[in-house]
Amino acid sequence: MVHSIRIDRNVPMTMRDGVTLRADIYRPDDGGKYPAVVIRTPYNKALAASYGYFPAVRAAFEGYAVVIQDTRGRFASEGEFLPMAPEGPDGYDTVEIVAAEPWCDGNVGMAGGSYLGRVQWEAAMEQPPHLKAIAPAIISSGPLSETRRRGLVDLESSISWFGAMAMDMIDKMAKAGKDTAEMRRQVGYALLHLEEVCRFLPMKDLPYFRFEGLSEGFTRRIGNEVLAQLKSEEDLFWKYEKVKVPCFHAGGWYDLFVGGLFENFMFMREKGGSAEAREGQHVLCGPWAHETNLTPFVGGLNFGPNASGAAAFAFERHLAFFNRYLKGMESPYLVPVRYFVMGLNRWRNADTWPLPETVRQRFFLRSKGRANSAAGDGTLSPDPPASEPPDRYLYDPQFPVPTKGGRNLPAGFLVPGPLDQTPLERRHDVLCYSTPELSQDLEITGPLSLHLFASTQARDTDFTAKLTDVYPDGTSINVAEGCIRARFCKSVLKPEWITPGEIVEYVIDLGATSIVFKKGHRMRLDITSSNFPRIDRNLNTGNPFGEDAEGIPVIQTVYHQREYPSYLDLPVIPKKG
Repeated sequence: MVHSIRIDRNVPMTMRDGVTLRADIYRPDDGGKYPAVVIRTPYNKALAASYGYFPAVRAAFEGYAVVIQDTRGRFASEGEFLPMAPEGPDGYDTVEIVAAEPWCDGNVGMAGGSYLGRVQWEAAMEQPPHLKAIAPAIISSGPLSETRRRGLVDLESSISWFGAMAMDMIDKMAKAGKDTAEMRRQVGYALLHLEEVCRFLPMKDLPYFRFEGLSEGFTRRIGNEVLAQLKSEEDLFWKYEKVKVPCFHAGGWYDLFVGGLFENFMFMREKGGSAEAREGQHVLCGPWAHETNLTPFVGGLNFGPNASGAAAFAFERHLAFFNRYLKGMESPYLVPVRYFVMGLNRWRNADTWPLPETVRQRFFLRSKGRANSAAGDGTLSPDPPASEPPDRYLYDPQFPVPTKGGRNLPAGFLVPGPLDQTPLERRHDVLCYSTPELSQDLEITGPLSLHLFASTQARDTDFTAKLTDVYPDGTSINVAEGCIRARFCKSVLKPEWITPGEIVEYVIDLGATSIVFKKGHRMRLDITSSNFPRIDRNLNTGNPFGEDAEGIPVIQTVYHQREYPSYLDLPVIPKKG
């Protein structure tokens, strides 16, 4: 039992190229040797001490040395920070330096979410000898987000994220003697006027970050430079075969990386670089957004006391994971899959993902050609269509459908999570397809997708899809969402222009979810061509991102007939008994 701890501030660690990174170390103060958990962050190591999944002080009292390091070029660490630059070598060096410390017993793990999860994957692929386990949370299944992997741009979050990161970069330039007054004014303006900044065209001329020391990083963050450097589709994902350690994956149904959460779990089980790695995969998924404070209040809903991180035993499950793989201790808290069922607001355990009892069920889009808005005649039906007229709407990039809730990064002004979609469903450029009121509860748990037959007047455009839960009073709460950019529908590395008027089948990935649609509720599918500014507007020109000063309005056509049966593919869980 640990009775007291000590905190060592700004401990220097020299990387292989001579650059010094600094860390705060929280560890038992009894002279013993303990396993260590490394957390590497670009967001200030002082803030990461209260990381929700694995808080440093609490972990230290449980017999761990928690090492929280500012990544290269950030806050107390030396070197140059470049967004999305490889972090693997620094991660390797840090793990090995920590393992050699007199207070460490040689067993090292890593923890952290988002960027703090990304650095774990990159370190694990470098295979430091003393790394025994990682716990990456709320992170994608590759070096790019799921949005970027489809050729889209996370517009609002890219701008707000880089603006926040720029402040420390500016501080460092000021300490070096550079006049940063105008730089601070411009970046500060951008952060205070994000809605205006997101609407700026052409984006390549956006002025607020065009300063020496900032412009390169901003271009990397907002553009598709990293994507352009990839050589094959395999490079879109982590090199799982190089990861030889067990993993604890954590996230939420309203996190933008929820698809990657389960891909990481499944791919590591299939491709992990050792038997221990393949067998040692664990996942925890709550109703949460991209966050680590894990409250039951998400967006506009309260998922109840069971939904909190405390009720989920999020820390205890992480502790059980590290206890097993760093200390050799067993615990009932450690199960392969632990997930929260929205609607029931209960937790369940499973041995595999997707669930073995899953029945894939198709819900076909149906209408008489007037599915525009929730007041239209669009329906979702288990029966396939025969001969039906298509639905059409005008997509004008000047008047995009705004983002309202969903899987947003909470770095700017967008609110993540479940919100009422009825204001958007009044628009003529939103097609709505709804089931009748359900006669019994319907559970959807697992990955879901939309197979959409559509045509456009443009050579490139977007199609978005959103699944909602419609309450008896008409409130329509978003559950899952997805978007596809037409020219990347076959390959993000080999784009192909769309022939105007040609009917194309698009498969739109809506990530994963777990929800029970209650008796008396309805399921609804919303289809349109924008989710702005969560995703950049497709200006329908086919030109590279950032080039155009204006867009082109186009007519979009959605088909649902015998030859072109558009349908929602859902993972239905049969009722037991």
